[in-house]
Amino acid sequence: MAQLIFYDKGHIYELDGETLPSVSELTRFITRETYGEVSQWRLDNAAERGTKVHKLTEALDKYGEIEADAAVVPYVQAYVQFRKDHDCKWDMIEKAMHHPEKIYAGTLDRVGTIDGKRCIADIKTSSAIKKPLYTAQLNLYRKMLPEPVDALYIIHLKPDGKYRLVELPIDDALADACITLHTALVKKRRRKKEESPDGTAEN
Repeated sequence: MAQLIFYDKGHIYELDGETLPSVSELTRFITRETYGEVSQWRLDNAAERGTKVHKLTEALDKYGEIEADAAVVPYVQAYVQFRKDHDCKWDMIEKAMHHPEKIYAGTLDRVGTIDGKRCIADIKTSSAIKKPLYTAQLNLYRKMLPEPVDALYIIHLKPDGKYRLVELPIDDALADACITLHTALVKKRRRKKEESPDGTAEN
């Protein structure tokens, strides 16, 4: 049975010795369009906050209590309020998986039910909901699951301690476009490498 290993340092997924591209890598084209003019400092700061909140909400769901830095407490409070407002049963929490055809891999924040509806739920702490990007991401996650889901949700946690539960469309279009573009570029790089005299790819 194939074994998927995730290395947090470098955000690398390895399946039986083969490195698979991540969902983030496949959606990089949309990410550039979405965040192209945002400073790297802001992006790094947001990424660090998001990682902390993900780890804290994971611990909260698994163990029931946590200790959090003051800077991220409002986001955790928003998640606690979400759990109070909705009946959630999680089958998977921060689960690393790969596409059945080994095309890519990724980590699903939550898979289970919200108010009885089978779903994938992704936790976000960004300032706004980036619908094209998140729609592509969640549909790529959906393609990794062996069973269908009824809904795709963003649990948007805010710095004021509030949250939004946003449903995104189940739609293959953006996800398939990301796969197609990524695959084409990989083939192009491989072809250039094979044609290069010294065996190295050219830009």
